[in-house]
Amino acid sequence: MAISNDFLIKQRSVIEFLAAEGCSAANIHARMKTFYGEMCISDCAVRKWKSLARWIPKQLTLEMKAQRKDMWTQLLERYNAEGEAFLQRILTGD
Repeated sequence: MAISNDFLIKQRSVIEFLAAEGCSAANIHARMKTFYGEMCISDCAVRKWKSLARWIPKQLTLEMKAQRKDMWTQLLERYNAEGEAFLQRILTGD
């Protein structure tokens, strides 16, 4: 049974919320299984996502903010110069 990306994002948010409250991975999975039933992600996935939730940075440093501003300024300048042709050449990934 395929689970939509939107549904996975919702479950990821639940994991992050319950992990922040201090719930164990087993408890998180049990609670999610009660709510989502067969559409719930696996216990293994809950454990993996819960452990990655700890590494999400809480704040950007001043240097990181400056780098992002410089990057977006350059992209905006290129868009202003090249228009839609610039956007059609951008590849995104996860």
